[in-house]
Amino acid sequence: MAERMHECVFCKDIAARFERKRPQWIADLQVSTAIVCSNQICRGYTILIYNKAHHTELFQLERENQVAYMEDLSKVARAIYDVYRPHKMNYELLGNVVPHLHWHIIPRREADPIELHWPIWGKDYTEVRLADSEYREIVRQIRAHLL
Repeated sequence: MAERMHECVFCKDIAARFERKRPQWIADLQVSTAIVCSNQICRGYTILIYNKAHHTELFQLERENQVAYMEDLSKVARAIYDVYRPHKMNYELLGNVVPHLHWHIIPRREADPIELHWPIWGKDYTEVRLADSEYREIVRQIRAHLL
């Protein structure tokens, strides 16, 4: 597992505390780090990365860390919901591209570029990249609603 940790982009970022310097970094929580996704196809799209060790599956965590991770997820999702008041919150736990335990938290709206009844995966769309100041504003709003 240690060799895998050195290859993992999320492990590298968390170990180096790199995310805190990026405009997308929201917060370190009990067992996770929240960052605004670079691709803002759905405004407020956030990634919640497990930050205590390199794991690829939820069942690999000790029970107390599973509970803490779900609490972190709920806290961040609630903050995003309070900011954006979406039609529905989507939660994706995949890890096929970056094999490190992380949730995609995606506020969905009726006016999304991808029809509401489809997940954002597997659809052709143009990624939405923002200026650093726009990422910072999203971060500011979400942080203000973290309980």
